[in-house]
Amino acid sequence: MPDTQPRAISAPPPSKRTMSTETSFFGDLVDDLALRTEWLEQVIASVPDSGALTQLRGWAKALGELHTAIVHVQARIPDPRFSRLFVIEGPLAAYLSRLFAWCEEMTVDFEALAVKLRRNEPVLAVFSHHRVSDAALRSSLAESRPATPEAQAAWSTFDADFEELIWATEWLHMSLAGTPGA
Repeated sequence: MPDTQPRAISAPPPSKRTMSTETSFFGDLVDDLALRTEWLEQVIASVPDSGALTQLRGWAKALGELHTAIVHVQARIPDPRFSRLFVIEGPLAAYLSRLFAWCEEMTVDFEALAVKLRRNEPVLAVFSHHRVSDAALRSSLAESRPATPEAQAAWSTFDADFEELIWATEWLHMSLAGTPGA
């Protein structure tokens, strides 16, 4: 049942007032997620201490780790060696778009939970548990990888950041699937 009471704290404003372009698309998404995450931390800070609050903080921490992993991957956007990966219609853009959409849902869900905890209302944490699959993305990355020796060092650091992104996504999935308070 949706929360019909007005929000105690209004939603954060979008980080950008202008429409995203292809060149600003990824940066705008990460800026919006940063703003939402910061807003969520402020909402959580207003909740009285409880076991549920500890769980909520753990989920918010996992969301923050996912945000950091996204930032690390997106740091390659200006590098021409990775330009093919970041085309808007490519698998990496699709994967990141799905991640951002899921993270946005999570911040809204976490905020609603925090508001109920602050009001000392009963809560039932049911989250949108989308599986953000990386299967098509992994094969696309393998196809995009140049075989030149000079590209290998850049790709090895990208690979490490990409694996961090996959790990952070899975960690958030596992955290949400776990028993609350565990």
